[in-house]
Amino acid sequence: MDTITDPSLSTRIHRIYQELATMGSLEPSQRVNHLFGELVSISMSRSRGEVDEVLGDPVVSTIREGLWRVCSRGEFELERHWARRIVAADDPAAELRSFPYAVNYEKLTRLELSSLRGVRDQLPRRVLFIGSGPLPFTSILLAERHGLAVSNLDVDEEACAAARAIARRLGLSDRLEFACADALSCADLSEFDCVFLAALVGMNRREKSRLLHHLHGVMRPGALLLVRSSQRLRALLYPEVDIHGMTPFEPLLEIHPHDEVINSVIIAERPGHDRGAG
Repeated sequence: MDTITDPSLSTRIHRIYQELATMGSLEPSQRVNHLFGELVSISMSRSRGEVDEVLGDPVVSTIREGLWRVCSRGEFELERHWARRIVAADDPAAELRSFPYAVNYEKLTRLELSSLRGVRDQLPRRVLFIGSGPLPFTSILLAERHGLAVSNLDVDEEACAAARAIARRLGLSDRLEFACADALSCADLSEFDCVFLAALVGMNRREKSRLLHHLHGVMRPGALLLVRSSQRLRALLYPEVDIHGMTPFEPLLEIHPHDEVINSVIIAERPGHDRGAG
């Protein structure tokens, strides 16, 4: 197809958003899968011109947060659908591996573990994953392949129940714990060496900043915070976190993949002293 006759990326993005936002359900279907696939494909553009065109478009700017919320709904529905399939399967491990984004999660988790090893000589022993969802893929990989004990936190009761069922079917209940609560209600996270923050926990800078300040107050000094972010057109799918806006944490590392892995990774440390003290 002659690209000159194609609608602009901004027009396509707006069309996709309008259709997804007005759908009664975002459960996996041929149309829903096609629309999200088209959005993911657009987000993978490496052209600086296309990135500047889209992110500088005022219409796209007005729907950015709406896009994140649509993506959050779609991701929840996709994970819930697959959680049910995995729990019902004769071979749940094989069904888990057939999840459409399994390879992406595996690559992202390897990247995150390599990044953690890059700032510390060894992996954390106790991990908390905030925003684990109905299908806690990363937590499963951390527990199954690396023997880590992972506590999972999600605000949605249905997500927690689905995730517990998967852990039982995979024989990981002894290494994966689940709690249903808002992260802002957690009063003490000092037992954790590292806290993972899912990309869609906090839909804007105000929400992210409030969460960062709360986590700073309840994590122990020296503990690591791993935040999933985004860059370029991948910021259409997930909020971008500014590494310079990680206060009161001390940023240590930032990585932006250029392959099919969508999320960027930021690792920061909870400082060993309070800013402004003494």
